[in-house]
Amino acid sequence: MKASAISHSNIALIKYWGRQEDGGRGMNLPLNDNVSMTKEGISGGSKLMSHTTVEFSRSYEMDSMVLEGRELTGRELERVRLVVDPLRTKAGVEEHFRIGSRNDFPTAAGLASSAAGFSALAIAASSALGLDLSREELSTWARLGSGSAVRSLHGGFVYWHKGSSHETSFAEKVCQGAPFPLNAVIAIVNEGRKGVSSDVGHEHAHTSPFNSIRTELSQKEALLVRDAILDNDLRTVGSIAERNSKYMHAVMMTSDLPLYYWQGETLKVIRSVHAMRDRGLEVYFTIDAGPNVHCLCRPEDALEVQKELEGGEHVLRTIIARPAEDPHTIDEHLF
Repeated sequence: MKASAISHSNIALIKYWGRQEDGGRGMNLPLNDNVSMTKEGISGGSKLMSHTTVEFSRSYEMDSMVLEGRELTGRELERVRLVVDPLRTKAGVEEHFRIGSRNDFPTAAGLASSAAGFSALAIAASSALGLDLSREELSTWARLGSGSAVRSLHGGFVYWHKGSSHETSFAEKVCQGAPFPLNAVIAIVNEGRKGVSSDVGHEHAHTSPFNSIRTELSQKEALLVRDAILDNDLRTVGSIAERNSKYMHAVMMTSDLPLYYWQGETLKVIRSVHAMRDRGLEVYFTIDAGPNVHCLCRPEDALEVQKELEGGEHVLRTIIARPAEDPHTIDEHLF
């Protein structure tokens, strides 16, 4: 009972921040529908990919997982069990697991490493257990480990229905990417781990006076962005994604656990995006829970955007990403 899978990270165009009260910490039910692009790196030496191997065996005396060479304990291992235990129960398996996982991009730096990791975990675990589940159902189990992982169960552009229960909060594919040609030029300004994880930050979103209006606007904007993707309307997608990103960070900064993920270098990248747009280059920014900036543009403009970003000393490096294919199992195991 052993399987491996790879999955890619995603960038939210309409953000997920904060959880429904009745969903609690356990189910990660979002406050609003959200939209994302699952992304594959095509430059910078990174595919923005997680590779995970899961094995169940009677020879294991306890559950264990190693991430990037580090043994997980406490809350980190418990998040893994939140995904694996329901699948283990569904398969009628009692054996303990051993898991190995690694990313080819910075972990916990606001680049959705947990989304890629928990998506790969759900696929590998279900395969190792011999379960035949739809992507939509698998997305509900991946969600238990990391909310944003629900979106990485599909490639391309993805819509996450907030739902009101475990079964109704799932992700579905909007399109693979061909109807809406888009690249994200990622400006890496800091590759270090964040001081406060998104998992903790979600718990405090409700304490911001701006969260209710963020939720209301995001629900409306999710539908607008989905339609704009299918209409190949970059201006609408980009301008709303940029605005929605600022909503989320305003909530983070004004919660009772204030989170200032932006750094001085982040603001310099934002100003660069504004300057490029003033010159007629259609490019927009969005920022997840970290300091690094995704600059959205047409594929034919990606190299020009990359050159502009790399011209500043505040950018460590860049990665150009395109819509990724669906995650899948592979024969190469990590142990």
